[in-house]
Amino acid sequence: MRQMKHNIITFVFSVIAVLLSLPTMAARELSTDQEITSLLQNPDFGNQFQGWTLTQQGGNLVVQEKPDGTYEVQSEGCEFVLEQTLTDLPDGVYELCLDGYFAAEAMPGSTLHGSMFCLNDMKNVFISAGEYTDENPTNKVIAKPQDGKLTIKINGLCPASSTDFTVFSNLHLFYRGSEDEAFSACTSLLLEMRSILTTMWECHSTDITDYVQHPSCKASLMKSVKEEAHSTTASFSQIIANLNDIGNLLENVGKSRTAYISLMRNTLQTENTANLLIANGLLTEQQYNQITQVLNTAIKGYSEGSFSNNDIENKLEEMAALSGLPKYVDNVMQISTPNDLCCFSVLVNDGMRTLDAQLTQDVDMTGITNFQPIGLYSNTDEEYADFYTYSYGGTFNGQGFQILNLSLQTIYEGGLFGRCYRARINNLGMVNVSVSGTGAQTCGALAGTLMQTQVNNCYVVGKILVNANGKFVSQFVGEGAWNTVFNNCYTLGNDFTNATAAELNNCYWGNIATQAAQSGELCYNLNNGEIVSPIYFQTLGKDAYPVLLSSHEIVRRTPEGNYYNGDDEDAIISPANSHLSTLSSQQPIYDLNGRKLIRKPMNGLYIQGGKVRR
Repeated sequence: MRQMKHNIITFVFSVIAVLLSLPTMAARELSTDQEITSLLQNPDFGNQFQGWTLTQQGGNLVVQEKPDGTYEVQSEGCEFVLEQTLTDLPDGVYELCLDGYFAAEAMPGSTLHGSMFCLNDMKNVFISAGEYTDENPTNKVIAKPQDGKLTIKINGLCPASSTDFTVFSNLHLFYRGSEDEAFSACTSLLLEMRSILTTMWECHSTDITDYVQHPSCKASLMKSVKEEAHSTTASFSQIIANLNDIGNLLENVGKSRTAYISLMRNTLQTENTANLLIANGLLTEQQYNQITQVLNTAIKGYSEGSFSNNDIENKLEEMAALSGLPKYVDNVMQISTPNDLCCFSVLVNDGMRTLDAQLTQDVDMTGITNFQPIGLYSNTDEEYADFYTYSYGGTFNGQGFQILNLSLQTIYEGGLFGRCYRARINNLGMVNVSVSGTGAQTCGALAGTLMQTQVNNCYVVGKILVNANGKFVSQFVGEGAWNTVFNNCYTLGNDFTNATAAELNNCYWGNIATQAAQSGELCYNLNNGEIVSPIYFQTLGKDAYPVLLSSHEIVRRTPEGNYYNGDDEDAIISPANSHLSTLSSQQPIYDLNGRKLIRKPMNGLYIQGGKVRR
């Protein structure tokens, strides 16, 4: 009986061992030109990216079902890596094939190369959109296993812009046999990669006006491209070495072109910015001359192909540090001075309508007379109907800071912002605002007209003068239209907005706001009673109104409805609280919870001298 049990256990383990070894056995019995795609997990992407290791940044990466029932991966403006590894493969030569192409700026005729794919250390680029045909849709790469391992990697890149497009499908993996058996496949691939080098050479240009589709790159790399495109090889080892060299060359040229495109994009943008700023009196002649000198060296290096990638990185840092120009962090303009705010307005109104910006400190606009509202308006019917082109549509984050003493005159929509469409204005305070609009139809301190815009945690206080004879004039926003949303906003002015189609959530104005501003009640209400992660803060007795900086105090409320700063355990009522009157007696006074007060409540019960009093 014991022997029978032993035999059964032995048999079970033998079956398990056989089952576990099936993929290995299948691999070791491969025949020349056999397709082994089935060894991969989810090779057709029918289950999205299951079985693949995926990392991605930005843009969109999706799997779409095609009319024939197969699946296609599409990437727009997305940098990604898809990776999968096979193990226990026999020696020999393997070939990865997949349909697809790369289109710079999604242009069908583009001949610029971008995204790549790899088999272990061997690399190739996707053919360009201009090279792609239905008769020749396939991209290929050949490699030998390393310790029985074969790693497939698809690397989506965006060298030209956020609209770069990569598409691929129909992935297949083949075993091409021994070196002798795979000689023909390797020779064929070498010819195809040399054809790509020829296209890459023809795509090269030093013309700065065509820097995206036909960019320059380091001259020594382009020399290698020309040489490799016409080289000759004989033996298998030479072919494999050539394939490896060309793959590395394609990768290096791609990196260089990406850097050169970035250099020229920043150079032309900086040149345009400098021209705008000096035309608007926002740059000195000395600053402008210094900028021009740096830009000229950048253009010279681009045209000559003399810059390495490190040279370009250093040049971009030099350009970013130039005096008088806007500073950016992660493509967000940093505003710390009145000049910065004026620059931002000029750039947006010149066409950079989705430019994001943030305040890094309070900005005092005292004495600034040339500021124009952010977001253009025109009184022609054609431009009035074109909200997308002429309005501001980015994100402006005040980060809790204030714009003070803004004064402007306009004949169009007036305010800090003129017209916004699908914008976001967040965490901004405005103190002392004067807006005069002769003939302007919509005026407000914060903005003239907002359409499909969201305003979060903003306020306007101090002296608020909005003087215009237009249809919609208010002390916060002239017109809130087209599903604009206001969240947790207030003004100490008399009115808020002419909300033709807007949503107001937890917003305050007029007497309700003014009478509750100093006591802490307004601050508490704006936070909806939140004291763990509040939006607004107010140091009672010091701040005349709620602010957005956490360096000020959190406002709390007692059960009796009084407002104070400090912890619950030792809460002391602030003398600024409008619900309290001055205490004339020298005896300490407490509320019914035993917390010491410094003023006697005007209403309700309190404790003094050991007695409950009213």
